Amino acid sequence: MSSQDQVHRPDVIVIGAGISGLVTAKCLREAGLSVVVFERSGDIGGLWTFRENDYGVMRFTHINVSKYNYCFSDFPFPDDVPDYPHNVDMAKYIKSYTNHFKLNEIIKLCRKVVSIERQGEDWKVIVQEVEKDGITVKPDSQEVYLAKNVAIASGHHAKPTKAKFMGQDSFTGEIIHSVKYKDVITNHLEDKRVLVVGIGNSAVDVAVNIAAIGREKPVYLSTRSGAWVVPNYIFGQPTDLYANRLFLALPWKLATWIFETVIKVVSGDPKRWGLNPKMRALQTQPTVSPTLLHHIQRKNIVVVPNIQRIENKKVYFINGESAEFDTIILCTGYKIDLPFLSDDVKQTVLDDNNNNLKLFKNVFNPDIGQSLAFIGFVQPASGGILTMSETQARWYAELIKGRVHLPNKSAMEDNMRAEEIATKNRYYHSARHTIQKDPITYNDEISSYFGAKPELLTNPTLAWRLIFGSCGAFQYRLQGPNTWSGAKEAVKKVPVTEMMNYTGIGLLVLAGLVLYYFYSFICCVLC
Repeated sequence: MSSQDQVHRPDVIVIGAGISGLVTAKCLREAGLSVVVFERSGDIGGLWTFRENDYGVMRFTHINVSKYNYCFSDFPFPDDVPDYPHNVDMAKYIKSYTNHFKLNEIIKLCRKVVSIERQGEDWKVIVQEVEKDGITVKPDSQEVYLAKNVAIASGHHAKPTKAKFMGQDSFTGEIIHSVKYKDVITNHLEDKRVLVVGIGNSAVDVAVNIAAIGREKPVYLSTRSGAWVVPNYIFGQPTDLYANRLFLALPWKLATWIFETVIKVVSGDPKRWGLNPKMRALQTQPTVSPTLLHHIQRKNIVVVPNIQRIENKKVYFINGESAEFDTIILCTGYKIDLPFLSDDVKQTVLDDNNNNLKLFKNVFNPDIGQSLAFIGFVQPASGGILTMSETQARWYAELIKGRVHLPNKSAMEDNMRAEEIATKNRYYHSARHTIQKDPITYNDEISSYFGAKPELLTNPTLAWRLIFGSCGAFQYRLQGPNTWSGAKEAVKKVPVTEMMNYTGIGLLVLAGLVLYYFYSFICCVLC
């Protein structure tokens, strides 16, 4: 029988060998399931593997979430890795994880998924072998797989969104999307006048890289919505360590006021730097940069509003300013793209016009059920996506094993409508916020479905940290299925910020005073 005629039947098929796909495969195997992983490129790691001519990180990229909150829950980074690892450290760490859990034996590299469609009770997945460029299809290389379950972990940063401006076709320089940007030298921008469009993390990284290394200054940074920019460290600790259960339990407008006050104390009012955010700080994913304000202060970077029109090499902005440029870099985000899904399934799960997935808890569609999971299709409001993907994957494994169950269709749809309203009321209207969630809040809810939510009474010696600290990924291995013996010690290694320790002490003192005066009052009444 030829490879084209042979039908393979694993328990679960995973699409993508980035961090979400790898952790999904690991969790499924941990549950005793047979798994195969398809990866289009010639290497694992997804966007964290630098590729000269393909999708991936820029050459200089560091993660903008600390290693405590962007790691696998039972496989910490080595102690000597810095708080914010470079992409080389990330790629090495991901490979170590893959080797440690022997995932290489189930990963099929250079496999492009052509189609996924329903066939009775199964999912039929057709793949083709491709060259290492991930594009060129090898002849006679089609393979057919049938499985009861499929996990799509191909990522939501899939299809570049390219903004279009009046007169753009007349521009005589070069226009590229940030997906094509690697660094100043690789892109030959040493002496070019550059305009960067956008003010998310990628846009700021690009602008700072050009400002620091390029010889033609200033770099222009165009934004239509403005931004709150936060440093990597606040009062000496990684910024994401300030996200904790106490803070997230506050009404979001109060939490926003506190956060904005801290930003202004540390960095000054964003209006002073021309950032002019149109939204509150917690209505969007903050832009993280330790050096943007430094370059703005020195006029290496000039922040300008949205583009009005383009005439040849001259760009006019809506505030009346104009300047000439050789290159425009569009850091305007991505759209969700699922080209391999059959049309009926795609229409069921994807609202293409609004870049939104119709999923219960960002994982399952009520009309399809648990057999098709979307892992990693969530945007963290703070912290990283890795912990969220892993929690989703563990939930998925428990569902397949039949140890837990999804709510009925009506309950899932009611919950989705309620969450959609809450998202619209909370976040700034933008395509990037349709799948936005706070990681700790989200992970607590999903992990509670299969018994892995860290409980204060079950872990009394960690109670202070669980309330006032972020506790990292490791807290979700303290209890529930497949606990990790090193979880408690790993949680203890995650710093609790001085600010939150002082807050906790202050709350205890306040509670003590309230109890004291209440006791005194009762005594006076009784006597």
